[in-house]
Amino acid sequence: MRFTKCVRTFAARTEGDVALLFGLALTGLLIAAGMSLDYARAFSVQNSMQADLDSALLGAASQMSDPAKLQSAAQMYFDANWTATNDVGSVELTVSKISNTRLKGTAKAQVPTTLMKIAGFDSVPVETSSEIEVAGNDIELALVLDTTASMAGNKMSALKSSAKTLIDDAFQAPNAADHVKISVVPFGQYVNVGMANRTASWMDVPADTAVARESCYDHQNVTGTSNCRMETFTASNDGMPYTYQSEVCDYSYGPPTYSCDAWTEYQTWNGCTGSRDNPLDTQDASWSTKAPGIMSVSCGSEVMPLTNNETNLINKIDSLTTSGDTYIPAGLFWGWTALSKQEPFAQARDYGEIVDGKPVRKIMVLMTDGFNTLSPTYPSHAGNDTTLSNDLTAEICSNVKAKGIELYTVAFEVSNVEIKDTLEACATSSGHFFDADSADQLSEAFKVIASSFTPLRLAN
Repeated sequence: MRFTKCVRTFAARTEGDVALLFGLALTGLLIAAGMSLDYARAFSVQNSMQADLDSALLGAASQMSDPAKLQSAAQMYFDANWTATNDVGSVELTVSKISNTRLKGTAKAQVPTTLMKIAGFDSVPVETSSEIEVAGNDIELALVLDTTASMAGNKMSALKSSAKTLIDDAFQAPNAADHVKISVVPFGQYVNVGMANRTASWMDVPADTAVARESCYDHQNVTGTSNCRMETFTASNDGMPYTYQSEVCDYSYGPPTYSCDAWTEYQTWNGCTGSRDNPLDTQDASWSTKAPGIMSVSCGSEVMPLTNNETNLINKIDSLTTSGDTYIPAGLFWGWTALSKQEPFAQARDYGEIVDGKPVRKIMVLMTDGFNTLSPTYPSHAGNDTTLSNDLTAEICSNVKAKGIELYTVAFEVSNVEIKDTLEACATSSGHFFDADSADQLSEAFKVIASSFTPLRLAN
């Protein structure tokens, strides 16, 4: 009996101890779980804070020349992102200029806890830091842009948006205008070098003429129509087939009438430039042989030579119009001349010229939405030998790269495999070629290109 009583007493005491131990263990488990959840949240907040700090520093860098404005500028950019996505109270943001080319920022915050409050921890401190540096080579960039008829509508809107974003990014860094120059070279069948260059030493343009003409012929007089109906026809717009409907009738004719019409034949120059005879159509050399002006054709917006005026560049992009068919070698050739120190355009520095201890970086971006639908008939571009034009495209690309020019190519909604292969081979590397199947992909391609040369860099 005494033994049984002892066992019962021990069991009762043991149950109490187990309950106590279980309670302590449960509390520990809850605290551990709380710490895991709260630290995971704090880690997520820290990642978000890092991204927003990076963006704030990049935005505030435009005030690097005025340190008094750095803090407020960075705070504005940070708050614009942070307050919309995070609810962790205030963030202590500190920004300072640590050298003429380097900017540092730190961000601190207290992330409220949930289950960790059981252990007496009301918040978890998080901190992050970042530095940016304005560095890199001086940039000379030629934007060679397809403005043919097939680019009309949404395609041109996408191109304008993407090109303007690239220009904005290029001039984002402090004092960027001292280090960045951009040229815009629209192309189609021809390139418009500008009416002001009519008498330039490197142009050969005939005088405008107006000649009176008379044409005499038999007029077919229609006396009646029958069986009128709508029929479907197929046509081509810059190599892209499309269908349309038109009314067709059966006509009855009376005796012809002979008559003469007087008219005036005009030959005028609108800035359009053809090709010098091969091989000079693939070489930026021997300018004693002048570029031929092509009369009485239209060729869209004129070239803008290298400039550091961002406003003028944006306005040029906004003014682009579409017309004509595609001859890519024309765009490549005149884009090359825009990056050359010699005439026709002489705004560029020399190849390999050193500025502030670094060589000038020359870049060309070629964007097209289709294949070569035209070929040279010297000096005009009125043929249809696609193979010849692709070969000339490849030859100019090789010559451009041989001069140390970095060449990016962008195919925009291109289905022709042959021209895609040509464009990829044209690019400096496979990483310099972009196959954009949509407006979003075109925008992303231009952003990636801009990020490769924008002198504003995250240092760490």
